[in-house]
Amino acid sequence: MNIQRKFSSESVAAFGILLLLALLYSSFSLPVSAQSAMTDRVLVIVNEDVITQSEFDYRKSSVIGEMTAAGQPVPQNLNEELLESMISDRLQVQEANRRGIEISDEELEQTLARFASQRNLSLPQLRASVEASGQPYNMFAESVRDSLTISRFSEYYARTRVVVPDYEITSLLEAQGFEAEEFEYEISQILIKGGDDKRDVAEQVKDEINRGMSFQQAVLIYSEALDAQQGGLIGWRKESQLPEMFVNAIKDLDVGGISQVIQSPNGFHILKLNNMKGERTEILQNKVRHLLIAAESRVAKSQAKKRAFELRQRILDGEDFDSIARIFSDDSVSAASGGDLGWVSPGDMVPPFEQAFTQLPIGQLSQPVETRYGIHLLIVEDRRKKNVSEEMKRARADNFLRRKRADREFGQWISELLEGAYVQHVAKPV
Repeated sequence: MNIQRKFSSESVAAFGILLLLALLYSSFSLPVSAQSAMTDRVLVIVNEDVITQSEFDYRKSSVIGEMTAAGQPVPQNLNEELLESMISDRLQVQEANRRGIEISDEELEQTLARFASQRNLSLPQLRASVEASGQPYNMFAESVRDSLTISRFSEYYARTRVVVPDYEITSLLEAQGFEAEEFEYEISQILIKGGDDKRDVAEQVKDEINRGMSFQQAVLIYSEALDAQQGGLIGWRKESQLPEMFVNAIKDLDVGGISQVIQSPNGFHILKLNNMKGERTEILQNKVRHLLIAAESRVAKSQAKKRAFELRQRILDGEDFDSIARIFSDDSVSAASGGDLGWVSPGDMVPPFEQAFTQLPIGQLSQPVETRYGIHLLIVEDRRKKNVSEEMKRARADNFLRRKRADREFGQWISELLEGAYVQHVAKPV
């Protein structure tokens, strides 16, 4: 079983969900009809589920409340349009659940708590307000769950069924003027002229700097560049004015940081980032290895934890983590490379796993860590800061184009799902 890296896009829809909550809340002045309170007829069968009169009445009161608040007239064919919309929504929720997209009780509670907090209410006060208006609170909460599910389902469609070519992303970035955000760097250099035979010399210079020699002193002693007498100062340069190898060498450095040795046709360079202009977006990445004892039930996880403690002790007693992971890990993908997950970014892994490795000192073996996949042992081999400004700009452009295309195509996909669904109208709403 392989750990699934998460795609975190729920925040894109958060504002829309809270807006929907506000609209539902604003419509509480219209209570559910007395008729639906006395009897609950089945209106439509949608595959293995049904839409009832009480659900319809609740949705209708909410919609009329929204229209009234916005000063819009209520259409004469509201019942027909509303019922078709509910069928479409029910189908999307069913399809989402079939694909493993579900909203937990905890997540629903957190969404309702955020909404209540924005209105200076506690959750009990929100419940009391809903019920005082004549609306069943559980129906209100379930309508929010369905809305969250549908929102996440549309995001699933955008990320799994829509492909955005790289050239479209590049065109959007250029059209939006993102090139105006180009970074500028003030850098200095040490240049050791020559071919491969001078690499060891350059590495020795870097070692001396690491041991405490100032960069300026190293420039005066070792640099063969024309700017050596000026402390190796190259000055301010935009990214586009620097060789790509220079940009790659300094883009993840903190101000004052020293690069690794890099080679150019002129020889070997060591760069110092003196200053920079432009706002970076940096993340902390962890280089992680793990092994997994797969388990799903509570009993199986108890047994897996016992096994993990045994393997942990063997590693502490001197056995190699890589070898143990290759033999015993149930994550077949990473097991082949000794449990290596590579450089892991925030949000890549499920929360309990991420919390464990972010708190773990480098080189220390973890205690057994439980996730929904089973029990893990893990070790952090290294940490680094990574500049993801460019990646984030491209990710935002990709998401914008993906959502734009998905908005055009999603409705057609739902129509296709509807054509293949079993839908039987049992009774007309009253």
